[in-house]
Amino acid sequence: MMQQLRESTKVIMVIVAVAFVGLMVFEWGMDLSGRSSQQGGATSLGSVDGADISVEDYQRQYQILYEQAQSQSPEGLTREQLEQIEQQAWDDVVNLTLLRHEARERGIRVTDSELVEYIKFNPPSDIVSMPAFQTGGQFDIAKYQAALADPTLQQTWIEYETQLRVTLPIQKLQEQVIAGTVVTDAEARATFRERNERARIDFLFLDPEILAREAASVVSDAEIRQYYEAHKDDYRRGESARIRYVRFEPQVTAADSASSRNRADSLAAAARADGADFAALAQRNSDDSVSAANGGDIGWMRPEALDPAIRAVVETLSVGQVSDPVMSPFGWHVLKLEAGTETQVQLRQIVVAVEAGPEGRDASRQAAQEFARAASAAPGAFPDEATRRGLEVHEPPVFEKGLVIPGLGSAAELNDFVFANEKDAVSGALSREGGYYVVQVEERFPEGFVAVEQVAGEIRTELGRQKQLERTREIAPQIAAAIRETGLEGAAAAFGLRVETTDWFTRINNIPGIGSGSPVAGAAFGLAQGQSAGPVETSRGLYFIRLIDHQPADEEAFQREKEILRQELRGEKMRERFNAWFEARRAAAEVEDRRAQLLGV
Repeated sequence: MMQQLRESTKVIMVIVAVAFVGLMVFEWGMDLSGRSSQQGGATSLGSVDGADISVEDYQRQYQILYEQAQSQSPEGLTREQLEQIEQQAWDDVVNLTLLRHEARERGIRVTDSELVEYIKFNPPSDIVSMPAFQTGGQFDIAKYQAALADPTLQQTWIEYETQLRVTLPIQKLQEQVIAGTVVTDAEARATFRERNERARIDFLFLDPEILAREAASVVSDAEIRQYYEAHKDDYRRGESARIRYVRFEPQVTAADSASSRNRADSLAAAARADGADFAALAQRNSDDSVSAANGGDIGWMRPEALDPAIRAVVETLSVGQVSDPVMSPFGWHVLKLEAGTETQVQLRQIVVAVEAGPEGRDASRQAAQEFARAASAAPGAFPDEATRRGLEVHEPPVFEKGLVIPGLGSAAELNDFVFANEKDAVSGALSREGGYYVVQVEERFPEGFVAVEQVAGEIRTELGRQKQLERTREIAPQIAAAIRETGLEGAAAAFGLRVETTDWFTRINNIPGIGSGSPVAGAAFGLAQGQSAGPVETSRGLYFIRLIDHQPADEEAFQREKEILRQELRGEKMRERFNAWFEARRAAAEVEDRRAQLLGV
């Protein structure tokens, strides 16, 4: 069993992120002895299927999340951010409590002999990179095992044992859930085919906005009213408002750019040092939280899917080599090539974001405050001041109280301001994602159905689009007949259209000039070379296509890459299987939340 646990650790620690066990156990040790719910003096903040959640557990997790958020927002946390931290901390403790309870209910336990065996051959990750446990720059298992008997380190091993008594039963639980997950050769071959079979086509695009432009102009008021009545439930909304706002983004200074580059250089040097643990460096330092959680691993990628600058660097790397920092739109990347085949590469990365420092943030806050004062000085001043200062005024659609605001997301401070003030009120400088914005309330609407007059323009546009598409469908048979007689080129000339040619595409990637997820791909791979098909309808319009060339997936390449692909797909299947199980288990759990009574949350 312990051997199986070791073999599945990498997958399990990815899966465990669903329940936040990795964060909670290895970063803050949430009462790992399990005593908190049994001590008479401990206060229960809630429960999961009868298993208590202590105030102490919740407060520990809240403190960790608070400190993490505070380190990323030196200007201070908004009320919205604090509310998100409170909810995240609660979700974390509920999830871990649920998993521990489920493991106990299933009778899952770890024997002392299993625990000793595991500790003997699985050191804590931080110890692996410590010079005291290395020989010649490499981790030395003998030194680690000798340290297990060192009485001066007894407390360290007691803490490690306590952690494992929680995590190993949960890993066993996860192993039970994902047991029997297999990937067949047929599944691997189908995926390889989707990724590697390629085609090129000629196509005619029947654009409704061009071929049937006039159809959109014949939408009557009666049709708008009829559509409104048929879809009236779509226009029911709670208390709502319309606003306009301007953004003030902090500017990145030369010093900010230099600081980011210096940090990236330092991390690249650390990653190249003898015995360096790239995964540990990525977990601690990468600004990309998604890949950082997996030790910087971004999985297997086709080179053409990479940013061009990154791809150029990756092509120069040998397996195991660490790159110099390379810039992309997301910041500086320090890359390590883990493995590669003829068609794919496996990479790890450390990302260093290029962000504005305190000077830039202070300047943007000051600019927002100055604009807010000027924009509130007189009625109508908001748009005039924006124009005078060269600022873009954003006017999102009407939104309901408490819901996501288009362009701004879920902003509690903004909701509070808008629904506590009347028309034309102007806010101060509101903080959002490192920048600032100033808002003016344009209109407030009570709860109920939106008046047809307020959505007439929206409905007119939709009906016009439908009429254009219907008229294009009526034209399509004429074009199909012309294609049969004179080919794509003849039909294009007759109807004032243009034959376009795509680059190579696969069954799953973006088709240049057409888009991704289109039924055009399915139609193209069903054709013989030179054969035409259509009309193929998409959300954009209709297409007639002709297959120029087709390259089947290389069977020899599939055989070489099959095992790697099967491992990748098996990992995906296990994650999906565990996620589905956990979501269902969480939904079925009886969760009692007493935070409001005890903490006022």
